[in-house]
Formats: sequence, structure tokens, C-alpha cells
Amino acid sequence: MKTVTISDAELAERLPSLAKYFRQLTVPSPDEMPHVQELCDLSDPFGSDERTGALFAAAMRETTAWHADRSQVYRSLWERAGRPIPRQARDADSLPFVHVNLFKRHTLSSIPDVDVSVRMTSSGTGGEHTDIGFDAWSIGAAQRMDAWTLKALDLIDTEQSANYLVCGYEPAPRLTVGAAHGLSELCDFAPVASARHMLRNTGNGHELDLIGSVDALLRFAADDCPVRIVGFPAFLYTVLERLRTMGIPPLTLPEGSLVLTGGGWKSHADRAIGRDEFREVVRDRLGIPDERIRDCYGSVEHPLPYIECSEHHFHVPVWSRCVVRNVRTLEPVGYGRAGYLQFISPYITAVPAHSILMADLGTLYSSGSGCGIRTPWFEVHGRAGIRRNRSCAVAAAELLERR
Repeated sequence: MKTVTISDAELAERLPSLAKYFRQLTVPSPDEMPHVQELCDLSDPFGSDERTGALFAAAMRETTAWHADRSQVYRSLWERAGRPIPRQARDADSLPFVHVNLFKRHTLSSIPDVDVSVRMTSSGTGGEHTDIGFDAWSIGAAQRMDAWTLKALDLIDTEQSANYLVCGYEPAPRLTVGAAHGLSELCDFAPVASARHMLRNTGNGHELDLIGSVDALLRFAADDCPVRIVGFPAFLYTVLERLRTMGIPPLTLPEGSLVLTGGGWKSHADRAIGRDEFREVVRDRLGIPDERIRDCYGSVEHPLPYIECSEHHFHVPVWSRCVVRNVRTLEPVGYGRAGYLQFISPYITAVPAHSILMADLGTLYSSGSGCGIRTPWFEVHGRAGIRRNRSCAVAAAELLERR
């Protein structure tokens, strides 16, 4: 089934859980940000052209002015540079950026507390972590972009119910970890027949349920429903290793099964394997073809979705731009050279994270993916300074060590 040929309304009618994603949204101040509204209403994530490029620049001008007027921290970046707030379009890589670590050490906001709709954190087991309050527009726009991206990549199934293995946190009333919200949302894109979470809510935190997850996979393999496995790759790899050590032969999950991982290995670098090798293990142990094994990239500070294409590349959607900066000089290095990843997007109004320098190293490429998508794509090499730059994957992985 090619979901890209179906309208959003028809998809939501077939699968009601999609209705919250495909809804009309309005920017907080339409008069101040008409181009932000227009850009974020574009439903084709990879339909970038000259017109959308000009629209993106105009939207960035509006969002930059929004944050400069409402965030003293962001305004000070312009003042220190001795430059006026831009009132005309300019290159995205010339805009001042905020380093991701600033969000881990300070609470930043461009909206009053009364406008906070959802609060999310980047980790929950100590160490530095991000705590961001999102307004309804920012979180809603990110969710809608996520749905449009999954639709464009043909990863939505409205017809077949799926058994879910969630390699992450079971929802809890007071759980604000961003990854928990993201994983719950990934269960909205095919009807739920059943769901099993690897990190079970005990009422006093979360505990790894490895044997229960093994049992779930065995039950799912004997069922006719496709299986959707979402969450941290380190957790899925641990389950597959347990299947092997228990002497259980490789499984063949039903046709249509899908793996969507995200979060990386982080503190488990000693046990991490390459992405190609990881897909090979999943293929061999579960019988899921390579093109149905996809990785996702994102963060609480920049929750815009980047999802691998069929060739396993992270394409930059129309709502975003990616810049790679030299690790010493922080000057842009262009295509084909490694450096710090910087992401730029005008959609977020809650915090001045519309131009953010990540702690991850990567390389940007102009084209040549082979999947037919024409927008630039990037690869992620790893995280710099992992001791100080914790993430949801790090926090969750510590439960593996304690187990």
C-alpha cells in the first residue's frame, strides 16, 4: 500500500490515531509569522525547490525576530556580535546559534509559563539534562512533520494491525522523558493489536523486562500480524543476543514487519556495532528485510524528525536546514567534510532552538542517495564529549548495566 497517494483526511479516517497529527495548526502570532505558517503547512517533506528556499529564508527572519524580542539570551547573541536583528532574508548559516549544552545547564524560554502545553526532559537518571516547555504550536508542528515524513517514506499502515515491541519506557503519568513520548507516538502509525514495553513501569521507576520481551517476540512470530519494533537499538540488540544465547533459532516475523530505532548506543560504545552490522543482525534473527529497518535522528532540543530513507540516509526536509561546522573554528565546512552538526528550522517558538549546534559529529552530502529523494542528506558519526552530553539513550542504557 502506497500511503503517499492517500490524502491526510483519508488516512485519519482509516486510522483515527492519526487525526491529532493531520490537523490545522496556527502559529502563536500569525501577523508576525505568516511565512512560518506557510512553510510549516507544506505537507511534502522532500519537495524543496527555489520557491521553498525563499520561503524558508523569510520564515527564519520572522522566527529570529520572535526569539530576539522574547529571549534575552538569544538577543544577547546579536548584541555581542554587534549586528542588528535581521529584517531581510539572509543565509541560514550566518545566523547566531545556541549550543545544545546551554539547554542542559539553563532553562530557556521564549514563551510565558501559561503557554506551556507539554514539558519534556532529555534524561531521567541524573547528570545534565534538558528541560523544555513546549507550546501547543511547537509540539504540534513537530508531530505533524513526523507524520508527513512517515507518510512520504511509506511507513504508515492503516489496514493491518501490528504487534508492537517498544524498546523503551512504558508510559507513566509523571514521565516527561522526551523519548517516552516519541516512542508512544510511533505506535500511532499502524493499528495496535498488542504492545509490550521493555522498560516496564513498576510504580517506582522503570525496570528492564528482558525475558518478557523475549517471550513477546516469540508470541509475535507465531501470530499473523506484522510486528513493529520501535526504540533504542541497544535494547533491541540485547533482546536478539538473549535469543541467541538461549539457543532459540532465528525467527521469521510476518510480512510487513518494521524496525524504527533511534537514540544510538551512546554510553555502550564498547558494545556498539555499526549500522550495517546491526541491520544484518536484525535481518538474520528476525527475517525483516533491509529496507524495513530504519533509524531515526532527533532530540528534545530539536524534535524535528529525521528518518532514514530506503538507502539509510537522513534527508533534510523542507522545514529544516543542516550545516556542518569545523570542530575547532566552528566555520561551515560545506559538503563531504565532517564536523559538528547544526540544525536550523523556524517552526519552534517555545525556546530559541531554531538555530542549534549539536554535540554530534556528522557529514552533509548534497545528493547521490539513490532513493529518488533530492534534498541533501547527512550521516551521524557519533557524539563528542559523551561524558557530559547525556541523552535519553544514555539514561535508558544505564538500566541495562544495572540489570
